[in-house]
Amino acid sequence: MKPKVLVSYREDNFPEEVADKLRPLAEVIRVTGDYSEQLREAEVLLASGEKVNDDFLRKAPKLKLVSRFGVGYDAVDVDACTRKGIYVCHTPDVLSGAVADLTWAFILGWMRRIPEADDYTRTEWGKKQKGFPFGWDMQDKTLGLLGFGRIGAEVAKRGKGFGVKMIYYDVVRRQDLEAQYGITYVTFEELLKTSDIISVHVPLIPSTKGILSTPQFKAMKKTAIVVNTSRGPVIDQKALTEALKEKTIAGACLDVFEVEPAPLTEELFKLDNVIVAPHMASGTWETRRKMAERCAESIKAYLEGNRPPFIVPEQKNVNF
Repeated sequence: MKPKVLVSYREDNFPEEVADKLRPLAEVIRVTGDYSEQLREAEVLLASGEKVNDDFLRKAPKLKLVSRFGVGYDAVDVDACTRKGIYVCHTPDVLSGAVADLTWAFILGWMRRIPEADDYTRTEWGKKQKGFPFGWDMQDKTLGLLGFGRIGAEVAKRGKGFGVKMIYYDVVRRQDLEAQYGITYVTFEELLKTSDIISVHVPLIPSTKGILSTPQFKAMKKTAIVVNTSRGPVIDQKALTEALKEKTIAGACLDVFEVEPAPLTEELFKLDNVIVAPHMASGTWETRRKMAERCAESIKAYLEGNRPPFIVPEQKNVNF
């Protein structure tokens, strides 16, 4: 009997032709909703956003591999998986460019007031000059990157063409990249104080949860904006909403939220100084295809008796 591979993802993200690469080796089953019954016999799970923790794993006694569709894997308890001899894989390196592109789309959309310009063109253009959506030049603004990993570096690469001053803070200083991208390392406090735009590119771990909250917003320029394409909980959403209401900062551009899908009743969505998107940073056809193929590579390697190639860093020295 072939091992069972559960795919907890829509076909437009994990296309049939990619799934077909696994079918000679396994029974591939797409699942939605409560798939506890199928989980009992599953050896491999291609996970979307579900919480893979001890409670989840108790329902999956045969599970040997969790492949996370995405570079972030904060929904997966890696320690719990390691204790049970389960590999955890993800899809690094293939989505950094797409996330950086959306980051810059947010920045430029805010600076040139694209949402207001669209509305003005459809409703007011030619009727009056009052309220014309003047924006701001990018040149000579300070872009602060909170986190300077793969995605942060891609954002900086694009930033070189806009004439912005770029600074960054990370727990790991990247002197090897500073000259290459024309970016300067600063303290967290200096980043908050001097940035016109703060773009967040940190993983969600205990030390980054709520890293931007009321004290940090108060330390920022009143004209500054925050862009978040990383994980929602790295920003205290209630504190951000208050900061936007009180004009403590000028605005925010958000692709991620503390709860997703974000409830439309949230006060945040009623504010006119925020641009929002539905967690779509990796949402291009090309990138999603690469992510699907990377998941399939890890799964296929495991099914063939080999060590999966894209194991998360915490398991880099683990063999089951």
